[in-house]
Parts: sequence; structure tokens; C-alpha cells
Amino acid sequence: KHKQIITMKIFRLIGMLLIGSSTLFSCSNNEDELPPKEQEQTNQETYTISFNLGGEFISTSETPLSRTEVTPKKIYGINVYYKKDGDEEPYYSPYAYGLFDNIENMTISLIGGYKYKFECSMVQESSDILYHDNDRYYAPFHSGYKYGSSGIPYHSIELNNKFTVSTTNSNIIGGLQYGTSHTDKGTVRYFPLTDRFYGELIDYIPTKGGVANIDLKRAAFGLKFVLTPPVDGTLSIDYISTSKRYNDFYTNFTFSTIPVPNIEVSATENTLETFFMCTFYEVYKCWQSNDYIEELTIHLIWERANGATQTFSKTIAVKRNVLTTINVNVNGSSTDSSLGINEDNTPMENKSVDINFNGGDLDDNEVNPNV
Repeated sequence: KHKQIITMKIFRLIGMLLIGSSTLFSCSNNEDELPPKEQEQTNQETYTISFNLGGEFISTSETPLSRTEVTPKKIYGINVYYKKDGDEEPYYSPYAYGLFDNIENMTISLIGGYKYKFECSMVQESSDILYHDNDRYYAPFHSGYKYGSSGIPYHSIELNNKFTVSTTNSNIIGGLQYGTSHTDKGTVRYFPLTDRFYGELIDYIPTKGGVANIDLKRAAFGLKFVLTPPVDGTLSIDYISTSKRYNDFYTNFTFSTIPVPNIEVSATENTLETFFMCTFYEVYKCWQSNDYIEELTIHLIWERANGATQTFSKTIAVKRNVLTTINVNVNGSSTDSSLGINEDNTPMENKSVDINFNGGDLDDNEVNPNV
């Protein structure tokens, strides 16, 4: 009963703030001041704080993501939670949320006498572009944890560069801790081709002119393919797969393939180099572990000049915040087909993998167009 009374008082305070929510939460310092009337009603001092996002977000975000000169778009989602200062319970209640693409002047007004928790995730678009309807975004920046039958979240969130007061779990941003993303290609991807960062700040006590420092860790990995032209025909990356089983709140699913850009090289072309970023599904676990690793299987197809089709695959380990370079080389000889892999002992930020495949002579290949 005592906890119920405290909870009612907290919600009463938040309810009073809702009256001035349009002025409480925005990207303008002038609009962040609490009106005197509401300040008298709450009888609580309020503090306008700003944000400083650092960590790997600063040290790695300048890595080129493609050959284009266009700067990738960065979208930030933040959830804010609160609890009574001195409360030993670990549980925090929702306070506010916001979606931003401009954080230079981002501020929020917090009530004194409470501790706050911040969850922040940033998506830097790469090969995949997040789906949005005007300024309303879906996964991973969807409202609450409800998903439609097609995997598309029921409720979108507006990118308006300001915070919105919310005291219910159904209205906070629900996908910050997972890679699930709705892309402009009209599908929901569990391993989207985006660069992703995540960070938390717990037990923050607001002060006058305070700054909430949130260190963001990368929850993605890079893949660079270097394909040497085959002696004949065309060599291509068919797809990348993982057999790991995940839980997405409601159902267990086995994720089968990671979509990759068109990667192929023919015998008449030069060596092909291509690079892309990919977000792990388990974003939160990446934040918890600097050494987060996942095994992926690369599937390749060699279409020989005589019409034969050869397929082969190799399993490699990809690591959080590591760029893995995969050197693929195929050749033909009279020996049996074979596949080899060697990993260099390079620093954690860069890893090199060599894949060599011997496909045999053209005369040794059995034509199988249906493979």
C-alpha cells in the first residue's frame, strides 16, 4: 500500500508536467524551462540537462561505409526512465522518449528527487535505408513491443527532434536492444545492413547545468570481400547464413540468411573489393560483451565456362566492432575440389580470412544446371 501511494505521487508529478510537455521537451534551450505555474504546483525543483554521446560512436563513426561521398544518415532513439532517489529497487518506470537526427542542442527537463536511466541507440544507414512514412519510423524505432502479423510494428514514432513524456511501456521505443529493422526494401531484417550503436546510463541524478554522458558501443561488424577473378566463368557470393536460434519476445525463430549486396566477378574482370556493415540481432548483448562473436557461413557459387555450377561454403567467426576481410580465390586443376581457410593474427579491429577453393579442370566438372 505504501508503494502504491508513492507510485500515485510520482504519476501525479508526471501528470502535471504533461500540461507543459510541449515546452518541456524539445531541442531548444529556451523551450525547456518549466513554466512558473507548473513549478509551484509540483513543488519540486526541475533541472534542464544536455547530452554528450561518446565512446566508440566517436572513435569509429568516421570509418568509410561505402565508396559514395554521401554522408550516411544517423538516427538516434532515446528512452528515459526514473525512480525515487533512495529506492533500492532496480526497476525504473518510463518517463520520456525521443527520436532525433540532430542532437547538437538536445535537452530534457528532469524532476529533482529522482534517479534516471537512459537507453540510447543510433542507426547509421549503410546499404540498407530504414523505412519511414514521411517522418514516422518503424523498427527498430517503433512504439512499444507489439508486432503485426507481417513483423511490422503496429505503431510508428515520429522523428521530431524532441522528447515526449510517456509513463507507459507501450509508448516507449521498443526496439533499441535488437537488430530487427524495417527497411525500404519492404522487408523486416534481423541482421540489417546498417551500422548500429547502443549505450546506457544508470542512476543519473540531475543537477543544474548537468550533462548526461552516454558511451555508445558498436553493435555491428564489417565484412570486406576481396574476390580474385576465377580462371573461367563467374564467381559470386550467394548468401550468408547463421543457424543460431533467437527469441524475439513472442516466438523462437531460426534466422537463415543475411542479405548481401550483389558480389560477383568474372574471369575477364579485375579483382573485386566490396565492403558493408551489418548489425547483430542481439544488440544489447553486444553492449554487454566487448568480445561478442557469432559464427556465419558464407555460401559461394562458381559458374564454370562449360555450364557447370559448383557451390561451396565456409564458416567464419565475426566479432563485434571488427572488420573481417575475406579473400576468396578459386582455381581449376586436375585434383579433387577442396576449400581452405586461414586466419591472420591481426589486431582485433581488423581480421583477415583467406578462402581458397580448387574446382578442378573444366573437363572434370559434371554439368548440373539445376544446382
